[in-house]
Amino acid sequence: MGDLTVDASAMHSVASKAKSAAAEFGSERALSEADGGCLGSDVVASAFTSSARAQDAMVRSLGDDADTLSQFVQDAASELEQADAGLAARLG
Repeated sequence: MGDLTVDASAMHSVASKAKSAAAEFGSERALSEADGGCLGSDVVASAFTSSARAQDAMVRSLGDDADTLSQFVQDAASELEQADAGLAARLG
């Protein structure tokens, strides 16, 4: 079986980038706040509003997913670093 190499700095970088992505999703202006009245037809405005709300929910979901990924990677890196330190202490 081969060696397992874990690059903690890469893991921290991924966590940081996922956190940044979550912040970008969080700062996204809600499309449902746009003025649907400019569309002229109540039916079209209603369809736009429904579509905009679905897109807003998707953006929030992507932000939540990015937060979850960031936390997961950060926790995994921390666990691996602790396990490595524990193994080093046993060998030392």
